[in-house]
Amino acid sequence: MDKRIPLLYVTVFINILGFGMVFPLFPLFAETLKASVLDIGLLAASFSFAQFLTSPLLGRMSDRFGRKPIIIFSIIASTISFFIAAFAPSLTILYVSRIIHGVASAGIFPIASAYIADITSPVDRAKYLGKIAGVFSLGFMFGPVIGGFLGSSGFTLPFLVAAIVSLLNLAFISVMLPESLTKKAEKMVLREGLFNFTQVYHGLRGDFGVLFFLLFSWAFYIGNFQVAIPLYMQKLFSAGTVENGIFFSVTGAAATIAQWFFLPLVIKRIGELMTILIGIGLMIVGQFFATIWASQILFYSFFIVSIIGSGLSRPTVNAVLSKATRTGQGATMGLAFSFESLGRVVGPLIAGVTISSFGLRFPFWATVVVLTVGLILFWKIEMKKDK
Repeated sequence: MDKRIPLLYVTVFINILGFGMVFPLFPLFAETLKASVLDIGLLAASFSFAQFLTSPLLGRMSDRFGRKPIIIFSIIASTISFFIAAFAPSLTILYVSRIIHGVASAGIFPIASAYIADITSPVDRAKYLGKIAGVFSLGFMFGPVIGGFLGSSGFTLPFLVAAIVSLLNLAFISVMLPESLTKKAEKMVLREGLFNFTQVYHGLRGDFGVLFFLLFSWAFYIGNFQVAIPLYMQKLFSAGTVENGIFFSVTGAAATIAQWFFLPLVIKRIGELMTILIGIGLMIVGQFFATIWASQILFYSFFIVSIIGSGLSRPTVNAVLSKATRTGQGATMGLAFSFESLGRVVGPLIAGVTISSFGLRFPFWATVVVLTVGLILFWKIEMKKDK
């Protein structure tokens, strides 16, 4: 293993640990600032819309200037956003914090994925992209439960601790993490504009269109449940910050196990395309059955099934994209992340708009529909192409 990979793992883990400490708290925090369900959906969507606008730009900048400067910029912006949220006196200031954090997060996962692509062979790429996704999940395993306990006595402390964790990460990156890009782009290509509406349109119509849609559907699933789960568990199971933190930690553990241990074995046994197919199928089954019965045990069990499916499908889609990219890994990963960000915009909005009208189960059923569309498209196009 390249010695830079463990250093990147540490960088990503510390970053996502801070994020994981606070993200399950946002719906409950927003309620204390008199937010409606629609406000909560818009709050989550504002974070993702900022990601959507800026991830291709940051990806292109990383191709031009290197991966490390963009990662450092993102950590600094994350730290600022945590400090702002810690003392947010109003919903408006909380929006500002979320938008800044959205910009910051656009420079973490896609750039980390590009970093992995820089230093690994195509043969090993799926394995290491799966493990970097597993490191994200590991952060979600520990972060939410820490944040839940810290948030049981108020919301300021978790955000302050997250800011301190982010500052420690900044020091670590500055000293320890080397640059991965050996041949930087001679110039930034911005002919389609600073932002990426045109790129997204062409990306959806291009050779990678189905894969991009799968990333959109995965992120729709994530965006939906980040809004719906804290409210669902509060209403049906009287769950507070601690219980929510434990739930997200359990799902993070399931994703970590799937990505670190199951994924390499499954890909080796059945190949990347079938792994994607089975992963999406598990997501659909888990989401469909999780809310049919008003049982906390069944809700946990079926949601873990969907999380395992997520852990199998998302990193494999990214690996297939990366292997098919000949030049500009940062640009491709940035565009892929834009589709994820778009899903995280639409998902929370659907949850926020529909919960009050159709009930707390509706976001989960909407996710089933979107994932099923992605499954059908993937089967018709990619699986037939592979035969």
